[in-house]
Amino acid sequence: MNQKFLLMVLIAISTSSLFSSTGIYKKPRGTLHAITGSMWSGKSEETIQLSLKLMRAKHEVLTLKPGIDNRKLQLKDDQDPTKVLSSRAGTCIECIPVSSVGHLEEILEKKDPSHIVIDEVHFFTPESKDFVALMVALLHEDKQIIVSGLDLNFRGEPFGPMPELLAHADSVKKLTANCAKCNEDTYCISQRLVNGKPARYDDPLIVVGAAELYEPRCRSCHECPKE
Repeated sequence: MNQKFLLMVLIAISTSSLFSSTGIYKKPRGTLHAITGSMWSGKSEETIQLSLKLMRAKHEVLTLKPGIDNRKLQLKDDQDPTKVLSSRAGTCIECIPVSSVGHLEEILEKKDPSHIVIDEVHFFTPESKDFVALMVALLHEDKQIIVSGLDLNFRGEPFGPMPELLAHADSVKKLTANCAKCNEDTYCISQRLVNGKPARYDDPLIVVGAAELYEPRCRSCHECPKE
């Protein structure tokens, strides 16, 4: 092997190593983007728009949400609310309803998408640890994941899987809303109402509902009596 050829080989190896370290030729890795905020903050609209952007870029996108979410919002009478991601702005896209983490795993094994979008992840609260473990496993499989959900429950406490998902996320978008009492555009908590009055702390943790049961309130206006 002559010296000139050996020098060319060494330069090639060095250049390849440099590109790898700077990420130019680096293998794609999994990423997690989390969208959160109170009800009426625009989480679903943000999630839908990101999904549509990925679809327009010809990515393979699988959209899902817990089947327990049967709110009609702005849907037409003939649309099944469990099979549609919808926003209060009227935007909607089709999705697959999921009954449990086990069911979610089955769907992902069959579809094997590169991009996974899951809305309303706080409904996985009974299986929080399993849900987070699955998301972390998918990240190690180089999946691109978008999750959306409430980070605080009606009590003003961290909600289900969201705290850990926010910790694992590569990026987080926290959305604000207009407080229903003082109208300030700020970070809010989902205020649950029972017969027009604030729900009590010991009321059931998960109750599916829309404007008739919930409204956004800032920290100052939020109420959750314990006695």
